[in-house]
Amino acid sequence: EPSGLQREGEALPYSAASSASGLDAGLSRQSESSVPAPPLQSDSGTQHTSSDSQVIAALVKRHKKSFLGGLTAAVVIALILVYWLMPALPPPSVSGYVQLTHDGAPKYLAGTDGSRLYMIRRVQGFTTPIAQVSVAGGQNVQIRRPSPDMRLRSVSPDGSELLLADLPGQSQDGPLWALPVLGGPAKRLAESEGHDGAWSPDGKKLAYVKGTALYVAAADGTNSRKLISLPGTAFGPAWSPDGTEIRLTLLDEKGQTYSIWQVSADGTNLHQFLPGWHANSDKCCGKWTPDGKYFVFEAFTSGENRVPQLWATREMGSFLHKASHTPVQLTSGTTAHVDPVPGKDGKKLYAVEGFRRGELESYDAKSRQFLPFLSGISASGANFSRDGQWVTYVSYPEGNLWRAKADGTQSLQLTSSPLFAAMPRWSPDGKSIAFMGQLPNKPWQIYVVSAAAGTPKEAMGSGHDEIDVTWSPDGASLIFSGAPWLEGSGASAVYELNLKTQKATKLPGSDGLFSPRWSPDGRYVAAVASDDKQMMLFDFASQKWAELTSLAQQGWEEWSHDGKFVSFWGEASNGEPGIYRVSISNRKVEKIVSLKDFKEAPGLLGDWIGLGPDDSPLLVKDTGTQDVVSMDFHEP
Repeated sequence: EPSGLQREGEALPYSAASSASGLDAGLSRQSESSVPAPPLQSDSGTQHTSSDSQVIAALVKRHKKSFLGGLTAAVVIALILVYWLMPALPPPSVSGYVQLTHDGAPKYLAGTDGSRLYMIRRVQGFTTPIAQVSVAGGQNVQIRRPSPDMRLRSVSPDGSELLLADLPGQSQDGPLWALPVLGGPAKRLAESEGHDGAWSPDGKKLAYVKGTALYVAAADGTNSRKLISLPGTAFGPAWSPDGTEIRLTLLDEKGQTYSIWQVSADGTNLHQFLPGWHANSDKCCGKWTPDGKYFVFEAFTSGENRVPQLWATREMGSFLHKASHTPVQLTSGTTAHVDPVPGKDGKKLYAVEGFRRGELESYDAKSRQFLPFLSGISASGANFSRDGQWVTYVSYPEGNLWRAKADGTQSLQLTSSPLFAAMPRWSPDGKSIAFMGQLPNKPWQIYVVSAAAGTPKEAMGSGHDEIDVTWSPDGASLIFSGAPWLEGSGASAVYELNLKTQKATKLPGSDGLFSPRWSPDGRYVAAVASDDKQMMLFDFASQKWAELTSLAQQGWEEWSHDGKFVSFWGEASNGEPGIYRVSISNRKVEKIVSLKDFKEAPGLLGDWIGLGPDDSPLLVKDTGTQDVVSMDFHEP
């Protein structure tokens, strides 16, 4: 702390009140009896005082420093004893759970104005309408927005406006808008662009993130300036109640992990929040309580299920109690709790509560309905061997790789925690399975494991993201995407890895493409553009790309077993999702089935579709639930 002590002042200069001659004159007029007796002298001639107080004053002056030092030490010891005997502050806790919504749809809770809660509801595919619900519970009420690409980010301190980011397709950043809650046109916030943001507690400033940098502007978006560069992509900026600090969640692109960072409002003192605490656990999405005493956030607990829970850490000390700043877990169990939002009065805490489970289903064209597949197991990424006798899949949401007979028998688990598996693919000879896997704090890597069990081995081990892998028809190569570092490009691209030489080469003209799929005859590769609006087809003979389809959104393409069609998930211009297929010969697109009323499970990599041995579409139905709950927050 800054010291409150001051330097001692210099002695004041002494001024004589009379001259020597005046003093002599005064003495000559005094009577002899009035002259004071001379002081006692020792044999050596030294004078002594007869006053005890003068002796004590002289000793105190002589030992002043020692006296003050001893007094200070005594005070320090007394304070230590007082603190040692001081009772510890009780930990914060929650109770009185009340479910506020009852639709079970996936949600993101953005904020509250004190009487209403504002959220994003994920309906189907990329459709994410904005809704509100009373803090007392009730029916969700949808809020109209100028564009379906506008995503809710935060609520103004006075609750009058919503901050929206216009992010079409896979746009990383876009224009920021303010939408009046009570109606009226949305207002463009000057030239400010980003993907997330929040207004300051006094409503005078706007902090927003663009790419890997934090910006600050006036509340209307004017006078924008870059505050600081960040060590990763950030989102969820939150101001401290006094407006002096900003905390954000940062994504480590290399390790795909989340952590919370803090920076002063003037752009100084950037540092990680709670460094070393649960080092291998994601920490995310925090907000201060209105009085600033606590900071509430979500973090994954240890264990295979990795269920996120709510935590709170004390921000301020206490005069009468010892205060610990170690995070305290507020919620527990197998049910996840995310997106904490403290109430305006500090007495409530709101969050999204739910659990994830999926049911693997197949679309039956004859009955025109989805039916449970493989007994409706909770699994994603199902892929069949070339002869159709075996299936591999990933358990949902644990992320363990399995293989089994096509009828579900002879199942065998091939991977386990902490390795998270996704998108498995059988080799053409049926002996191996390639998949993308991730270890904690590590990037996605391509692995290959024997179908008869064994230890998964990295196919390339580049140390950078390698995703969306498929085999070449002859089994000599793997094709994958998401590795711009190979050529120093900033965009995703498609690469072929020769398993014999271990050399990866980029397909010509594939910059900006991802999700590659090799055709069964080896002639083509289908891939999706980074904006999700186009599917492109690469012809190895001509070494050129051509447009195959164009929709509002599309992805998860799969070749039919005869190589004549590509099936894919798509979304029409009216926002209705469905499963489509396109003919390679004439580029004709047809809808197989609408997914308007199908509740897809939100996987780690988004929605997924596959094809069964008879080319019937496979999907994972969401049988889990997510609803907003309120809790009484007990703040010691």
